[in-house]
Amino acid sequence: MRILLTHPHCWPYVRRGTERTMDTVARYLVRQGHDVTVLSTLPAGGSTPVNGAVRHLLHRPLWTPAMGVARVQPEHMFGISTYLDLQTLWADAVHSFFYTDSLAASLARKKKGWRTVLQLHGIAIPGVSCRRFPPEAWLLRRAIEETNEFVVCSAFIAGLFAHYYGREPKVIFPPLEIEAWPIKEGPVDERPCVLAVGDFNVPRKGARVLMKAFGLFKQREPDAVLRFSGRLSPALAASLLATLPERERESVELLGVGEPGDLPELYQQASLLVLPAMWEPSGMVMLEALASGTPVVATNHGGLPEFLTPEVSVLFEPQCEGEETNNYEGLAEAMRTALKLSRQPGVRQRCRRRAEEFSTAVIGPVLEKVYAER
Repeated sequence: MRILLTHPHCWPYVRRGTERTMDTVARYLVRQGHDVTVLSTLPAGGSTPVNGAVRHLLHRPLWTPAMGVARVQPEHMFGISTYLDLQTLWADAVHSFFYTDSLAASLARKKKGWRTVLQLHGIAIPGVSCRRFPPEAWLLRRAIEETNEFVVCSAFIAGLFAHYYGREPKVIFPPLEIEAWPIKEGPVDERPCVLAVGDFNVPRKGARVLMKAFGLFKQREPDAVLRFSGRLSPALAASLLATLPERERESVELLGVGEPGDLPELYQQASLLVLPAMWEPSGMVMLEALASGTPVVATNHGGLPEFLTPEVSVLFEPQCEGEETNNYEGLAEAMRTALKLSRQPGVRQRCRRRAEEFSTAVIGPVLEKVYAER
């Protein structure tokens, strides 16, 4: 099949879950023999492939800073540039990962005859996280109504869309390219290493509660180290470190964003991955850690519990419905339980087997079936 994948941003220039998923899907489809083109943007434009396996058509964003004064963002304008590009492109299916490009693909469908798929990894809630101008809720609703198939990443997000937009989406979990995450070998970790991966400048990711919990965790595990891999502003970093006694601050490593190739080794070196997030649609970093043989601690909230089982993870209760949890005592206890889990015989293999349930070998054929339906 000829398949177009569209999104305003692409991996690895923007490193978020949706961009990563689009890249993983593209790689899988090429391996299966499909003709795949990724349609996206780069600040400088260009058509050079981002990687050697997938064809990319990348344009300069159809946007200027002056538009931002009117609250028009590059993502809004991407729908217009996508519609223009689609006039000269042909495909059997257009799989869009944002609503403006999905609406453009649906509007062009009468002339082109392709099947459209809209896949979203989050929800914009009318009156809360949607702007009145541009009319984001109206555009999103139209995109959902017009697309042939509407896909989301978890049952949690599906329930929200059914409630706020009146359409029940199909749940297809984000696929994991499991071959990219080697399982760690060797003896059980002697020094406990707690790893957190994400954009910690976003409050709901739980950096503050994690730091408080780590202070309690170290009371019983004095040799433990905490590693933050991801975005963390200097101001927030200073605030987090200030919550620990000065003698313990050396146990916290602020690694920054780093390179994508750094993550496999970080997962292998970790005793456990901690994701104390609220309102999380899904958790790709959890699957990457599990593929590496590393157990997970996560909040029992949002879409996170859908990916985890007691054999490979420990959940803690948020004790709230706000932007971020403050149950650091519950998180610290979950971390202690997970550390014991990480030392059980066979736990690495159990983690790997759980991750394989979300691999491209499992999820990929489901997407191919969606493309082929008529």
